[in-house]
Amino acid sequence: MPSFSEVTRIEAAIKNKNSKELEWSLWYCRMRQAVPSALPGDVKYWRGIEVLVKDALAPPAAAKVYPAKKKKPNRGLGLGPVETGEKES
Repeated sequence: MPSFSEVTRIEAAIKNKNSKELEWSLWYCRMRQAVPSALPGDVKYWRGIEVLVKDALAPPAAAKVYPAKKKKPNRGLGLGPVETGEKES
């Protein structure tokens, strides 16, 4: 059974994350839910597709950046300048 062209268009918009097509998909899903003769199963289906479209339309969450610790002096691979008890004369 071939799928409807609108459903194929919505699936392609979600896959490609095309913002213009996603906006149209969101409108189409809402229109299908608002049809007076829509069956409850159809409304539930289009509500689920609407959630998928909204998820694809939302920008991805920014990665959390943690503050870097300040480095203490003389804390590298070596011990830094080593002081001995002897003084040069």
